[in-house]
Amino acid sequence: MIILNTQGIVLRAVRYEENDVILTLFTRKLGKVAALAKGAKRNKSPLLSSSQLFSYSNYTLKKQGSMYKVNQSDIIKSFYDISYDIESFSYATYIIKLVDGSTFENQTNNRLFILLAQTLYLYTQKDVDKEFVTRAFELKFLDYIGFKPTINRCCNCGSGNLKNSKFNVYEGGVVCDLCSEKTENNLSFDITTLKLMEYILSNDILQCSKAKVSKYITYELDKILKKYLHVHVDNVNLKSLNLLQDIQKNKGVDKGE
Repeated sequence: MIILNTQGIVLRAVRYEENDVILTLFTRKLGKVAALAKGAKRNKSPLLSSSQLFSYSNYTLKKQGSMYKVNQSDIIKSFYDISYDIESFSYATYIIKLVDGSTFENQTNNRLFILLAQTLYLYTQKDVDKEFVTRAFELKFLDYIGFKPTINRCCNCGSGNLKNSKFNVYEGGVVCDLCSEKTENNLSFDITTLKLMEYILSNDILQCSKAKVSKYITYELDKILKKYLHVHVDNVNLKSLNLLQDIQKNKGVDKGE
């Protein structure tokens, strides 16, 4: 019998039978695992709060066949407040699905685990630009799963002269002025966007969240990263972000903007 203690974040929670829940946990020590939380749907269950989506807890897991059983859990942070804010909920749902869809079972990624926990924390904070935080998450996420774009030199010839350079998602990053003449689907960008990407990759997301970034640069970063994610990451799900955009557009109409 294998019993293990580990921190974990709930990526998915699916009801099983009447009161049980099958959790998909992203853990520090085991990576992504499935775990059965028996009786977690009962109102007085000690597993109730740690079986909710986004919950960050210490779990005691017992190996049972191909999955685990949650023997005990102690909540570290529920991130329950995220559910009360449509912007935070949409972004949190999006990044949770990114992690779930891009990680393999029993493959640890401690840097990604910390990034996810810190980003969920930022979504609960006021006076934080959640859109920019999400862009920063996407870029660091790409780095931590092995698809970091090349931004400090031409990804074709290695030149450090990036004056008039372009971004090419298919080539894997920045292409210099000369190489861009030989490639298709190049994206123009402001040099400030490139400097911002360098800053994000060099600092943790808590530090990045303090940066004051213009909406234009955030939009440009979004345009590049969405295309990059679609090319390099399978099954990118944008439904929660599309819903948020529709709500924001309707708000603009209501205000007469």
